[in-house]
Amino acid sequence: MLNGDVIKERMEEMSENLRILVELQEIGKEKFKADPKVFKLTEYCLQVSIQALLDICHYIIANNNWPRPKDNQEAISIIARYKVIPEDFSKRIKPMAGLRNILIHEYLKVDLERIYRHLQHLDDFHQFQKYILAYLKKIASR
Repeated sequence: MLNGDVIKERMEEMSENLRILVELQEIGKEKFKADPKVFKLTEYCLQVSIQALLDICHYIIANNNWPRPKDNQEAISIIARYKVIPEDFSKRIKPMAGLRNILIHEYLKVDLERIYRHLQHLDDFHQFQKYILAYLKKIASR
């Protein structure tokens, strides 16, 4: 049985990181790229936010006994297939899984331009949270 608290804990962690990222959005690109404190904090908060998003996807899949994904991108596709999130939205956020892999496994090769671009587009995280809350409400009413 799905435990909404497990999902909400991850959404709270995501929200906490997003509050920091929203503050960092105000920093201009040149200062962003020149200040390791700023870009490293951004990288970490993005990494944790993406991981929380992916953990939520995997948790929903496992608790519904849906097909096990071969990777994180497929986990996003699976929750779209089962109408937790819209298909077009899943296509938009799938690259987050790749960014997470870069931040964790290829951290020496991080492209600051790419990180800055992601910093300017945090709405996908907020939209994901709205879809998940709607899903939790829907299953609670069954």
